[in-house]
Amino acid sequence: MYPGASNTVYGSSAISAQSLQGVKPQNSVSVTAYGAIGNGKTDALASFNQAIKAARNQRKTLYVPPGNYLLSGMLQVTGVQIVGAGAERTVLTSTNPAAGSINLKGKNPELSQLTHVYKNTGRRDGSDNKNSVTVLGASDFAIRDVRIIGAGTAGILVRDGATDGVIAGNVIKSTRADGIHITGGSSRITVENNTVKQTGDDAIAVVSYQKDAAATSDIVIRGNSVGYASKARGISVVGGSSVTIDKNAISNTEMAGIYIAVERHWNTRSVSGVNVSGNKIVNAGTRPTDDHPNVLVFADQGSIDEVRFTGNLISDSVNAGIGVWGDGQIGNIYFTSNQITNPGGSATTFKKGEIHAEGNSGF
Repeated sequence: MYPGASNTVYGSSAISAQSLQGVKPQNSVSVTAYGAIGNGKTDALASFNQAIKAARNQRKTLYVPPGNYLLSGMLQVTGVQIVGAGAERTVLTSTNPAAGSINLKGKNPELSQLTHVYKNTGRRDGSDNKNSVTVLGASDFAIRDVRIIGAGTAGILVRDGATDGVIAGNVIKSTRADGIHITGGSSRITVENNTVKQTGDDAIAVVSYQKDAAATSDIVIRGNSVGYASKARGISVVGGSSVTIDKNAISNTEMAGIYIAVERHWNTRSVSGVNVSGNKIVNAGTRPTDDHPNVLVFADQGSIDEVRFTGNLISDSVNAGIGVWGDGQIGNIYFTSNQITNPGGSATTFKKGEIHAEGNSGF
């Protein structure tokens, strides 16, 4: 049972069958028709696999009625849309802490209107099998209105050149690694209106490694609320191009609220063409052993160029409001109409780069 679930909803034998019936979408098959039982006691993995195959063959949506369905291994979802009865009513519980990821593949896979939780969370070791959801090179994918509570690695990982995806309206909490991580040359992906909190690493991260076939690019991160005691950065771009970070609320992160970087330790690619506008960044850099400002541009290899900060509200930083530094090449960084209030250190610490500042307040 996921944290906060009521015993009167899942696990009570007194619940009538009628009260657990949701509204089955048109042109869909139900996982219960293939033997899945949402009683929080019976492994449903084999039934899900049969139902996914049937839905794909019939070109229908797979519907998961209200209940708590146990999954003893990873779920492979290729080209199928899986829809629950709402995150409060449909729960998928992974019982194997080492292998519980829901893997989206192929064209048009979707996951929506449900909760995914691990019964027990494994230790963080970088294994993608421990993600909550992994997008493996899928195209035209969607993850909407899903609640993710706990994962040994990331909440949602997008990799292998996935394209044209939407990650929207989700709640992601208590992951051991990033909340949402987009990498591997993936492109044209929108991340919007999600709440990401208490993550073990960055809340939302765009990352490009030198080993990747291409840079991660054309990413829009908009209208998200992130932080809430996350243990690293709020929103980060560590290698990548053409990234928009717009109208997000970022608060209470141990490291920078917004982080634009090239890192030698992870051998990441350079950064170019990042637009950061209309965000509210509050109380970042809370880790006592670091000096991260609310906003940090950093490179210790490669280059960062054409990064624009416009109309952001930066307040109550533990350290500086904004910092730009590092031994790598930092080119044009633009600050226009931003506001800094109540910095814990200096308002700005510009040690590197071609800084263009106009119409800012509190600098």
